[in-house]
Amino acid sequence: MNILISKRIREERVRLGCQFPLAKPIREKIHQLTLDDVLDCHFAIADFFYREDYGMAGIGFRDIGVFISTVERQFANFGGECMLANEFEEIATLLWGIIKNHPFYDANKRTAFLCCMLQLHRLGRVITIPEKDIENLMVEIADGSIYSKAALKELIKERQTMPEVKFLARYLQKNSRKQARLLGTIKFRDLRRIVESNGFAFDNPNRGTIDIIKVEERRIPRFFFGDRVEKTNRVLANVAYHGEGIDVPDSTIRLVRQVCGLTDQDGFDGEVLLRDAKPTFRLIKSYRTALQNLAFR
Repeated sequence: MNILISKRIREERVRLGCQFPLAKPIREKIHQLTLDDVLDCHFAIADFFYREDYGMAGIGFRDIGVFISTVERQFANFGGECMLANEFEEIATLLWGIIKNHPFYDANKRTAFLCCMLQLHRLGRVITIPEKDIENLMVEIADGSIYSKAALKELIKERQTMPEVKFLARYLQKNSRKQARLLGTIKFRDLRRIVESNGFAFDNPNRGTIDIIKVEERRIPRFFFGDRVEKTNRVLANVAYHGEGIDVPDSTIRLVRQVCGLTDQDGFDGEVLLRDAKPTFRLIKSYRTALQNLAFR
């Protein structure tokens, strides 16, 4: 994933990706996630929350073998026949595997949550229950309290194979519906966050425009009391501004990149400015509260 803002996290993602075997499972269906897809989800969460101190104790997989076997659950077959009945069971088995196998140092529940939402999104589906219910489901899987569910008890009583997967599959199918695909646009608030993370800022909104500024510091030596730091704002440009939730036109993005030195020629990955058009990051923003809560549950 080359659209991570944090350089250190991006470098670690590349390092771990290089460890994958040459022969990797191939996605056969649109909702299935590859090794890269799952690792991208994990690192997208790390990139989004790490700087906000939301409980990232470690990043990356603990053991590559456990990670690969967890992802390959979606492709399980016996005698050439798929062992999973439908797409919901394939989503459910990955969800269950990430949480129970604990392939990552941290954020296993959050990664499982995001992978599940991404797979449903690829099927054009959205959950129809409060996100708090899905959040609680992640915790119930992790602590084993899911076995108190009457429907799961019944599947176990019937001696169904993989009763947990069947229960989760039915749960996801029942509590989701078809919807239009997420739209890919970048809002001004997203542009602001990217600009600020690179040492610039927006200020002085006035009559449909706003200034791009660079905060410059000058250290003034003082003999007895230590140096004094004097900060001044240098205006780089003035761009159109009609609110934080408004889509940013391409012309504004080009100007911001140019005056802030965020062009490809400056070594800045231009895809970062479009990352919120990607479903993974859109979903993180949509379910941000649940993901934040899972960091401490």
